[in-house]
Amino acid sequence: MAVNPLQLVEVDDDALWDASVEASPQGTVFCRAAYLRALGMPVRRLSVQSGGRILALLPAVEDASGRRLLQPPFTPYQGFLFLHEAHTLPRQRVLDEFRLGEFLVAELARRYDAVSLALSWQFTDLRPFLWHNYHEAGQPRYQATPRYTALLKLQDVTAETITAEVRACRRQELRKAAPCTVSEGHDVDTFMALYAQTFARQDIALPDETLALVRRITEAAVEHGYGRLSACSTPQGTASMNLFLYDQRRAYYLFAANDPALRNTGAATRLMFDNIEHARQRGLAELDFVGVNSPNRGDFKLSFNPELKLYFEVALQAA
Repeated sequence: MAVNPLQLVEVDDDALWDASVEASPQGTVFCRAAYLRALGMPVRRLSVQSGGRILALLPAVEDASGRRLLQPPFTPYQGFLFLHEAHTLPRQRVLDEFRLGEFLVAELARRYDAVSLALSWQFTDLRPFLWHNYHEAGQPRYQATPRYTALLKLQDVTAETITAEVRACRRQELRKAAPCTVSEGHDVDTFMALYAQTFARQDIALPDETLALVRRITEAAVEHGYGRLSACSTPQGTASMNLFLYDQRRAYYLFAANDPALRNTGAATRLMFDNIEHARQRGLAELDFVGVNSPNRGDFKLSFNPELKLYFEVALQAA
């Protein structure tokens, strides 16, 4: 990598941006142009460049003032994305990423009054954040909060192996749901109705803006072909629906919606198995359960025997 200079440059070309996201180990579907547009928020697609070559990316989602960098709901892993040439040695990668991280952290502090990011679980060196204003008493410093997701390996396994390794209660529910039927479609209205019912059962009334965001994300994913909306139905009606997103590496379990009256049919488990197998048939390396940070939902996800992965949310608040 050239020593200097580093420049922060906005990327307006969708194809260039998406290709760069896919080339980064930290890149996910949540950073791609179509997903960013679906958020309905101001976004700057920033790149760090040297000599015209893109070295790092940052999807910068802003508030209306343009002075706060936000972590949008339902949107993990929108932190720093690094790009390396294939021959770069591991030791050099660490040095390069640290230098790029320092540059980006300083630029963010200069541009924004507050910063909030959810880093990829493949982002491992927090030092650029933790050392910001390290020797400056009274100056704002980053806070890092540990979070967890879970990844299920899909390569070199069979459907039978996956089924055998889940928790016994999931196999029982799968047998219970044998009469159910699974279908793939575009019925966003039914999905949104079930989604609202899922939270209403917990006495949670979702704000209109949250429901609107879920709808935009779902519609965009289906329309642009990077999402799968599927349903599991019983003779009494649709019992469960899921939205999974996809990039070149993995599947992402983003939304689930269930009919409270049909929650004991095993449909949610049946639908999960179907989506796992669908992702495996697509040739994807793994399935990301997108967070295991609440007790009940986290326990359901972990019952499918994925591997825990640690990631961090970082935040900077002006003094």
